Amino acid sequence: MYQNVFAVCLVIFATSQSVSATSGANSGIGVAKPRDCGPCPWVTDEEREAVRSRVFGIEGQPGTPEGDAKRFYTNREKTAFVEFNYDEDKAGEGTYTLEDPLTFVDGRKVKSPADWPARRKEILKIFEREVYGRLPPKPAEMVFEVVSEKMSEDRFATTRVYRQYFRKDKSGPVVDWFVAVPRHAKGKVPVFLHLNYAGLDKVAARRTNHFPLPWDMLIATGYAFMSAKYTQITSDLNHGDSVTNAFNGVCELWGARDPRATDNTGTLMAWAWGLMRGLDLAEAIDEIDAGRNVVIGSSRLGKAALLAAAYDERFKVCIPNQTGAVGVQLMKRNYGETLKGQRYSLPHWYCSAVWKYADDPKSAPFDQHLLLACIAPRALLLECYHKKWFDPTGEWLAAKAASPVWEVLVGRGLGAETWPEPYSTDLLRPPCGYVRRTECHGLSPYDWKWAIDFANMVYDKK
Repeated sequence: MYQNVFAVCLVIFATSQSVSATSGANSGIGVAKPRDCGPCPWVTDEEREAVRSRVFGIEGQPGTPEGDAKRFYTNREKTAFVEFNYDEDKAGEGTYTLEDPLTFVDGRKVKSPADWPARRKEILKIFEREVYGRLPPKPAEMVFEVVSEKMSEDRFATTRVYRQYFRKDKSGPVVDWFVAVPRHAKGKVPVFLHLNYAGLDKVAARRTNHFPLPWDMLIATGYAFMSAKYTQITSDLNHGDSVTNAFNGVCELWGARDPRATDNTGTLMAWAWGLMRGLDLAEAIDEIDAGRNVVIGSSRLGKAALLAAAYDERFKVCIPNQTGAVGVQLMKRNYGETLKGQRYSLPHWYCSAVWKYADDPKSAPFDQHLLLACIAPRALLLECYHKKWFDPTGEWLAAKAASPVWEVLVGRGLGAETWPEPYSTDLLRPPCGYVRRTECHGLSPYDWKWAIDFANMVYDKK
């Protein structure tokens, strides 16, 4: 059934684009000509300007298929800069060493599935201490209130806005969640959890950035859908803001930040914490079977989804989409978008300890494949990208390096040595799947279709 819904979605999306038509000389039927769409951004204009506001110039054209950023200038005189590498000879295998996810720091081996929880715990402590900062605790008490409820325009879903409070007296920060549940489902349904960039009004209207947000397709397939605006959890810096201005919203719950600490919670970890609290809400909604869930996100919110699933084993399916640097791709390759570039453009995402690796990421005693491995034995689908800025080779190599953990735990991992072509679905299968595509950055109809297919396999939905 959902294939038909997806087809309709694609038709609607395609017909919403402007096309020119000319009539044939002897025909009354117009012949559609594809328009020149121009650059297809992998970031919004607002995001690009936010990066520009924290550096002193960008050489190259970040955010288009035609160009990749070459330099970030870090002083007004443009005599200091971060230069980005696109030379595979400087990044390829043999220029760095990857740690074995099945070997403890002290050299002991993971010999059976019974050994894995301790190794996983060790890895997660490394990423808290060295990259993303401490994972804050779950609140002692939370309150959920329905702010609004109505039937969707097509009458297939009940939509609500829930307000989530983190103190019993309802003081302090709140997060609002858009929730859609199928009206015609028989019994409780699994749920997709998601953070958005655009706000709940656009989510309700099935829009976010430059792609549709087809939660109605999820409803028709028998899933609920939940989404909150990520900056309501804590800010992503506005133009010219100090880094300290990023830590508001729910950060109030955790007390003052210690200026001497190197493992203060970064905003990526805070957004991941927000997704965990969304799952708490899902557990309280009668129509939802919260034990069957999918956490999904794109770009920085793909990083947040990955972190949420790595640290919270309640998440059963994780689908990070086009995450960029310090997400899925290997950091040690130092290719495309890099840790050093993010030190200047996006420093609030991480704890300060990570910057000691900015000049030489190959010296780090860890890499992102270890974080991917922490999802195992649960299901992981990597939705990757073709842009050099996102280092697609590094994404694939991270997936291959993490795969042995699934092989030990469930007897099957990625199951391939050859890198699939864009749009191939040969590796669209649990427990460890991989797809990639071209065109615009973000969760496209292709990505949603792949995500639903993958979740259906995990949950045996026909």
